[in-house]
Amino acid sequence: MSRRRIATATAVGVVALASVAAATSTALGASLPQHRGHGRSTLSYTVGTPVVDKISGGPWTLSQGDASVGGSTITVDGVTYPNAAVNPSGTGAVPAQSGTTGTPSPLTGYCSVSNGTGPATGTVLRQPKNTSLAMQPYYFPFVTSSDNGKVLTGYFDYRPKDTDEAVVSATSTDHGKTWKYTGEALEQNPGLCADGNTDDDGQGHAFVMTVPGFGGSGQAHSGRPAQVLYTLSRPLGDALGVNLIVHKLTPKNGDPLAGLPAGEPVGEGGSTTATAAVSVPAGPTGAGVTVDVGSTDNFEQPGHFTVDGHVVDCNDATATATAFTGCTTRDAAGVTIAAGDAVTADPVIPATADQTSGLIAPDGIISTLAHYPGAPQGSVAVLYTEKIVDYYIPTTTTAAVTLPAATVPVASTAALPLSNGSITVSLGTVAGIVQTTCTGETATSLTGCTGGAGAVAKGSDVGAPGAATVPYSTLALTGEGKNKPKSLFGNNEDYSVVRAAYTYDGLHFTDLGQVSGLNDPTSGSSTELRWVGSRGTVIRNPDGSYGLFLSGAYAADGDSDAFNQIFYSSSRDGVDWSAPQKLLGTDYTFSALAQQAADGGALGVSGYYSGRVYDPTVVPNGNGTLTLLFAGYGTPKPLPVTGSTIGTDPAALYTVPAASAADYRTILSVTLHPHWSR
Repeated sequence: MSRRRIATATAVGVVALASVAAATSTALGASLPQHRGHGRSTLSYTVGTPVVDKISGGPWTLSQGDASVGGSTITVDGVTYPNAAVNPSGTGAVPAQSGTTGTPSPLTGYCSVSNGTGPATGTVLRQPKNTSLAMQPYYFPFVTSSDNGKVLTGYFDYRPKDTDEAVVSATSTDHGKTWKYTGEALEQNPGLCADGNTDDDGQGHAFVMTVPGFGGSGQAHSGRPAQVLYTLSRPLGDALGVNLIVHKLTPKNGDPLAGLPAGEPVGEGGSTTATAAVSVPAGPTGAGVTVDVGSTDNFEQPGHFTVDGHVVDCNDATATATAFTGCTTRDAAGVTIAAGDAVTADPVIPATADQTSGLIAPDGIISTLAHYPGAPQGSVAVLYTEKIVDYYIPTTTTAAVTLPAATVPVASTAALPLSNGSITVSLGTVAGIVQTTCTGETATSLTGCTGGAGAVAKGSDVGAPGAATVPYSTLALTGEGKNKPKSLFGNNEDYSVVRAAYTYDGLHFTDLGQVSGLNDPTSGSSTELRWVGSRGTVIRNPDGSYGLFLSGAYAADGDSDAFNQIFYSSSRDGVDWSAPQKLLGTDYTFSALAQQAADGGALGVSGYYSGRVYDPTVVPNGNGTLTLLFAGYGTPKPLPVTGSTIGTDPAALYTVPAASAADYRTILSVTLHPHWSR
């Protein structure tokens, strides 16, 4: 995983930022049959039983086993697992090896030489021929159809944990139950047998739309129509000033990704120089070496950098501000680094791509709309998610302090302006999160403070007004959070809202402000959504209204990936939306996983999304029903620690067994049936 990133805007307060910051398909309503005579009826949807989608012909999957070992079982660290590709609803054998798959690395069977233990080497494997396997590790589906759902074209985020990320395309002729691979592009780490020495932060959240004037001036009646692919630059995305990556699509021979770079890494854009000579051995095996540099700022850790045209991967187990550690190179001959050599990270926006402008901290485009107030005729209107990472922790303490204390020293108060003469901030203590209210401030301290009790360590996160303050005891029930007061116990402090914008050329956008009704980014309740996702679909309902399918989460979930539920909301104008209606949700009792652990047998389908359910994409089928595809995780964290106990039902807790399934980033599909009621 990359280092925690603090998204700040110097000299701009949290309150001020909130005023600035307040997939889709095309409008699909024409595909839905008209419902006449329903008067003031309300449209809702009934949900069928989801199925785990399968894919053939694609890259490596979680469930294909380790071909280098042979036999029906594999033993890793003294634990024996099934070693075969399994149908999730067939034999009942667990489909992958938890505890080795992506912990990070070795990804058992990911490369040609692994023998079940130690880092995998050799060549990266693909899915075995003539197999149809669970669609893992895929997520963030974006699916379209031009024939009422008979043939689906999908774009998926393919992301083996801590190893690689790419965009994969596929087609389906059975409403998403099975998929045939058609193409892959924009890979972050092509050919790399990872050893915990890099991460999977590439280009994600793929979204495709047609724009009328690509290559023009950004105004009406300029440029030419084109299909455009948008991706998020994951290493440094979700921050003010960072926009989406843009590629023009040139489909060919059934591959919608044809013409795109096969590999196109992205990074944090750092640049420094080596300060000492060192010989870097070939990887991924071995302990690696330390590379001393001027500064490790703006480099992902773990991650990779380039020196003299060679790629060096570093696991950074003991990295410092001036040293990368655990470094190996992808060059079989090794690399000699001399003092003064330039050391560079991959750019945030690749030189071979364009980027959007005008969107505010976009995490991804949700959907297009046929019309939106303020969007000129001939433009394309979109909903998108604004997300700012760590928005509610704009600073840290610079010295230890015991509350109550009149003064709290902090790195900066620039993003903590007083409101009506005071400000209340949150701080972590051993006993929990407490609040202190201050009536004054200098550039580096809060003054006139009262309230709160307990010791606050130096370097503790300072939660701004609106910060999530869920107790660790609640977060731990689902394996979330961290038992660390300094980090506010792992509460996620991101800010996310839905906004609208329009464009003519797909590059230059004009923001139209925040929509209302979907979430409250400061909510701490368990009934009002705090976070919203970045993948969804807007359809046109038979009565002319918009219907939105999106995902969201409450503060108690401890994460901003909006993975608690998939919901439906409607709107007459696209601006004001009805209260979200839950369609699918997680099961934080983890009952299906607990039953499999106790009794064996096939994992119940809910076990594939009991921890996360998000990223919905919807296609009308022409008969009034909809096909919904979404992503799921078995548990909120991809690989919970063996022996850990989680669950919200104290009478039936789930203890993670040694040979539990590694069920993360799974694509599922389900049919939605419209229902009108008065």
